[in-house]
Amino acid sequence: MKTRALIRADWIVGLPLCSLVFLATLPLRLSTRLAFWKTRRRPLGVQRILVIKFLGLGSVLLATPVLRRLRLAYPHAQITFLTFESNAELVRRLSAVDEVMVVPSRMGALAAGVPAILWRLRRRRFDLAIDLEFYSRLSNLVSWGSGAARRVGFFVRARWRGSLLTDPVYFNATLPLGRAVLALLRPLSLAPETLLEDARDRHGSHVLAQRTPDEALDLDRLDALDAHDLLVPEVEANEARAAGRRLARAGVPDGATLVIVNVNASDLCVERRWPAHRFARLVERFGGEIARVDCFVFIGSAGEQGAVRSVLDEIGDEARPRCLDLSGRTSLSDLMVLLSRSALLISNDSGPLHLGASLGVPTVSFFGPETPALYGPVGDRHLVFYAGHWCSPCLSVYNAKIAMCNGNNECMRRITLDDVVRRTADFCRTSVGLAPPLSVAGQDPREVLPAGEQGAGRVSPESLG
Repeated sequence: MKTRALIRADWIVGLPLCSLVFLATLPLRLSTRLAFWKTRRRPLGVQRILVIKFLGLGSVLLATPVLRRLRLAYPHAQITFLTFESNAELVRRLSAVDEVMVVPSRMGALAAGVPAILWRLRRRRFDLAIDLEFYSRLSNLVSWGSGAARRVGFFVRARWRGSLLTDPVYFNATLPLGRAVLALLRPLSLAPETLLEDARDRHGSHVLAQRTPDEALDLDRLDALDAHDLLVPEVEANEARAAGRRLARAGVPDGATLVIVNVNASDLCVERRWPAHRFARLVERFGGEIARVDCFVFIGSAGEQGAVRSVLDEIGDEARPRCLDLSGRTSLSDLMVLLSRSALLISNDSGPLHLGASLGVPTVSFFGPETPALYGPVGDRHLVFYAGHWCSPCLSVYNAKIAMCNGNNECMRRITLDDVVRRTADFCRTSVGLAPPLSVAGQDPREVLPAGEQGAGRVSPESLG
């Protein structure tokens, strides 16, 4: 089922169900409220943890700092992750997760499967449930239905979800997503000494040095550091070798300089797509004005093949032979191996962008309906384009991520091709290490051999002077 249809179903079904459960459980909650508040600050013996996140491969990745911290705080606990089948393979590759439970995303299967899912959850007797969704009412109902002793999730006044949480946490929509979700762990009062030791190992002992021996750990500062430190999905060596063979059969040249191109964005908001004809012109101008590249590999799901073909059909005869269409032809392990071999990923704001960033791939990305301040990759190996149009960003937890322009995404069209070419050329030479076109040195790019034949596809930034 399409993402927008799932969100509509959540609104139509979730609100009345939340209201019904709220009213039915009101007497019980009132009678136990005082006893709960007396005991909630006691140390919690956590053995079984349920984490819920249904929508968004990219959002799952951006929320992985929560998983890292949970594993650090509860090293012996069983962490179960409940998600849609489209995210299941990715979550299984996260080292902090012990088990993945899959929720079907097709409406009929979802409606029929909910009772069985809730029964399985209740049998697990979870000590703690953490709902990572910001506006889904169904996830809140599942958290309540799991029977977990403590249920932590976001509270947004404009998106009432039934008051079914034991520990509601204010969702700060102005923070980067990774930092906003870390706030869900504040009610648990995790041991600061453990967090500090781990943070110093990952960020350096000087970063979080205490000014005095008695100084408390600054969690705000730690959250800001950890927000962009994503867990890296894992691929075993035999999987990587098999993926490499599949990519070779699909036409990916071995040892070549690859640029991965993702012209898609999920149906959650198709307005996040930079215009297709500008992607085509960017590829055409890349070799002569930006850097030498052997192959542009276009990626996408089976449902996005049409969007990829529309771009490829616009690419001229000179650049087209260096383009390879792998949309609908790669598994997640294939995509991860492909990204790890690439020199650069060019992408709209989407799941593959965040996957590439988590794998350490340099990226060029385009934002408009969302703001890169909250969802963009950070660091000098990531170049982000954002025009800052008057209506941008328009997506938020308060409008269920629905763009108001109905496809008239002026915020993306204001990102000009000339600016992208100019800044990407500088980025590739100074931060990525791609060899510049020989035309930069006064030679005609039409006389240049493919980069792989010259053995000069990638160079170190130092060699560029």
